[in-house]
Amino acid sequence: MPMQNPVVLDPTLKLGPDPEEEMREQQAITLRELSSEAGEPFDGSLTRRQAERRIAYLQEYLK
Repeated sequence: MPMQNPVVLDPTLKLGPDPEEEMREQQAITLRELSSEAGEPFDGSLTRRQAERRIAYLQEYLK
């Protein structure tokens, strides 16, 4: 049985944000404003990716 080559990721590739990375300050500001407009609670513990999704959801909801 042939050995499989290990997967080596090139660190120069743009793989997107780390799923566990904390949301950025600007995301928190935007999310706080949108949450307030929508009458929804603000969750400051979201990751960057979760915050992106929540912002997109609230923007669509508020249209």
